[in-house]
Amino acid sequence: MLIGIAVLWLVVLLLQSVLGLMQLYGLEKSYHGLFRVTGTFHNPGPFSGFIASGLPLSLGFLLYKVNLLGGSDNLKSQVSNNPQNHISTGKWLSKMSFNFVLRRVVQSLAWLSFAAIITVLPPAQSRAGWVAAAAGSLYVIAGHPNFSTLVCSLKNRFVAINKPFRVVIAVIILLSVFAVSFGLYAMKRGSANGRLLMWQVTSLVIAEKPLTGHGTGAFNAIYMTEQANWFASGKGHNAQALVAGSPDAPFNELLKVWLEKGLIAVILVAGILYVIFFRKKDDEPDIKCPDADDKTRNTDNKLIVCFNGALISIIVFSLFSYPFDISSFVLQLIVLVAILAKSGKPILVVNGLKIMLLKLTVVILSVVSVIIFVPQRQAYYEAMKIWASAESLYNVRNYRLAVDAYEDAFPILKSNGLFLQMYGKALSMNQQYAKSNELLALAQQRYSSQIIQNTLGDNHKALGNYSEAEEAYTKSVYMIPSLLFPKYLLAKLYVESEQFDKAKLVAQEILDGQIKVESSATREILNEMKLLLHPMAID
Repeated sequence: MLIGIAVLWLVVLLLQSVLGLMQLYGLEKSYHGLFRVTGTFHNPGPFSGFIASGLPLSLGFLLYKVNLLGGSDNLKSQVSNNPQNHISTGKWLSKMSFNFVLRRVVQSLAWLSFAAIITVLPPAQSRAGWVAAAAGSLYVIAGHPNFSTLVCSLKNRFVAINKPFRVVIAVIILLSVFAVSFGLYAMKRGSANGRLLMWQVTSLVIAEKPLTGHGTGAFNAIYMTEQANWFASGKGHNAQALVAGSPDAPFNELLKVWLEKGLIAVILVAGILYVIFFRKKDDEPDIKCPDADDKTRNTDNKLIVCFNGALISIIVFSLFSYPFDISSFVLQLIVLVAILAKSGKPILVVNGLKIMLLKLTVVILSVVSVIIFVPQRQAYYEAMKIWASAESLYNVRNYRLAVDAYEDAFPILKSNGLFLQMYGKALSMNQQYAKSNELLALAQQRYSSQIIQNTLGDNHKALGNYSEAEEAYTKSVYMIPSLLFPKYLLAKLYVESEQFDKAKLVAQEILDGQIKVESSATREILNEMKLLLHPMAID
């Protein structure tokens, strides 16, 4: 069973890696206009994290001798040591030959997967993927019996060296680790600083409700508002302002769990990982034992080490990215946890009548869930189609029909913050400003973005509510300080409301600021702000 899952896993990752290589050399198109290597994903980050889990698995096949037919790894001794298992020489040779061929096929698959992964990972340029692959692979290497012997030998040699030389060696190792870490940071300094900003702001949100969390979906509802407060309070500096964005995730799954579900959920996750990695069965040999013989470990135990390495790579990757927002990673996680939980020491044993009652309960709940949720999902998918149609109508500026389509989908999607945002925007473009404000007020409870604040500002401006419009535009400015458009809208508001001194201050701030991305739109804004500052511009 485990060997079949492992082989299937390697096949999938090999195909994904080969696709990445084909994209790299222009034989296939990527799924992102700015990146050449994406696999079947939308950017190189998730692609790298996905294939990184295959490196410890393929490495494990190459390091460990795995009996693909199961049972003892030494078929000859298994037969000769048990008189009841004596079989004919021809039958024994046939079984050995099949095992030999199958082993070579899987070994070849492991070599191909290993080579493809280490070839495509570097050009994908995902540091999180590199670190994840390295962490999982090191675990697999550390699980090999020969590694413990090597560590003991190196330790004895290190102790035998004079103390000054030991200090020098330790300093060299530490400097090497620091150099590699700094190199990874400097490789994409802006991206790293952006993550640090997200983690700082997320930690502030966590501090508000550390025990119970803010609830599912709270990150999208709260983060941008908190980021605006961060810059408005003066905590954010210019370097952070240039890397601030509008993320859909904190790029750290642990922080996201803590923010949304609280410390209780974090402790629960930690408990599950403890059971997986540290509660071993009584018959499982200790991988750290220096004198452990590789032959004493059966096939399943060897594969468990490989699957542990794959899980570690996914966990490490999740500390720098958003893998569990993607269904393929969720499937990986479920399969790994199911496999590894079964291999560990049981926490609770249920048998007899209790197991029958448990199975019956699960079956009943499954049937009821299907009856209730299948019709709901069908209605949901129909609403999503209507939403897509509404977006198409909006893009061709047919706002009246777009509003009608959004209204049809509203009863099903009224809890979707992004949908409410786009519905409110369409109402605003259709000059239904009051109703748009109502929809955007609902949207703010589930989603936080500059689009909502800019649209609220436009609506209040059209209705003559200049103070409310100023508040919305100002909040949008602080959400992502490097963007010019919210500042431009604020300056135009001040001109319309005849607050000319404020308008000039904002215009000067735009002209003095650093332009993150130059375009025709930014040049038009700059030219208009220059005219605004001209003595004859405001009369």
